[in-house]
Amino acid sequence: MLKTTTALTVLIVSTAGMAFAAGPEPTPVAPVVVAPPPPPFWEGGYVGAQIGYAYGDFDVDDAFDGDDNGDGIVGGINAGYLWSLNNGWYLGPEFQYDWADLDITDADTGDSLSFDEMARLKLIAGYEVGGGSGMVYGTAGIAYGSLDNAGDIFDGFDGSDTNWLLGVGYDHRVGDNWTVGGEYMYHDFDDINVNTIHLKMAYRF
Repeated sequence: MLKTTTALTVLIVSTAGMAFAAGPEPTPVAPVVVAPPPPPFWEGGYVGAQIGYAYGDFDVDDAFDGDDNGDGIVGGINAGYLWSLNNGWYLGPEFQYDWADLDITDADTGDSLSFDEMARLKLIAGYEVGGGSGMVYGTAGIAYGSLDNAGDIFDGFDGSDTNWLLGVGYDHRVGDNWTVGGEYMYHDFDDINVNTIHLKMAYRF
């Protein structure tokens, strides 16, 4: 009987010791998932609109006496896409279309015409500033311009021309997807030099 009791006691103590040594069951730990960083704000497509002021020098085939100036309101739509080049640089195309209202009249003859539309296809190269809240950029491309009522006033000029443009601008982030900015462009048409200053707004997605 003593041997049986002793053996039972040893078994109980050994089992308790093993249980104590093993400790409680470990709590499973969920794997840590690291979310990828969001893409740069300025990368991606956008659509928007612009309104501004245009002024130009008209000197086509000496139809008017000397250099004549015209100015007026312009406005239209724009769309584009920017790719991130890393280190804060961006590059991409943009299309713009403007309705224009630049009138010019020869005081001596009464001949008049109006510069009524411009379309642009340009390349934008920008650099983010202010911790990514803004972007400064330069732009270059081609522009199409149309003169309404040109008629036979200008010899050899059919009322439209396609030529080059240069510009600079700045866009600023004002929300999760919205930006506003300003832009200056110089257009060199056939004997017509047009400058535009725009206020732009865009939705980026």
